[in-house]
Amino acid sequence: MQTRTMTSYAFINNILHVAIEGPTTIADLLEFLDDFGSMEELPSDLKLFYDLRNAQLDLKLEEISTLSEKAMEKTAGYTSVKTAFCVKDPKITAYTMLFSWLPKTTRVTREQFSTKKAALEWLNAD
Repeated sequence: MQTRTMTSYAFINNILHVAIEGPTTIADLLEFLDDFGSMEELPSDLKLFYDLRNAQLDLKLEEISTLSEKAMEKTAGYTSVKTAFCVKDPKITAYTMLFSWLPKTTRVTREQFSTKKAALEWLNAD
């Protein structure tokens, strides 16, 4: 039996919370970014919380670069984009670190955290 990726999201306290669970492919992530691009009425100073603690990912370096480029494209209209990743798996932590180093703009900041509390505190700090 094959388990499917489950992606859920909710806008709570001015932060878009995204939870990705189960085996997840590059196609799943790109599809989510396309869905994200069609979301309306998000604030221009965007705060994103990605809960990847229950995700299973196996990505190549070029796929991480592709994801970053797609994320930059889908968030181009925002004044700022602050993204926190909550991770526990060492491999996924490495993926998010590489992803976080890719943007070459001060408009976008990305960080990794091991707890939801720390991630939300960072997102809410100004």
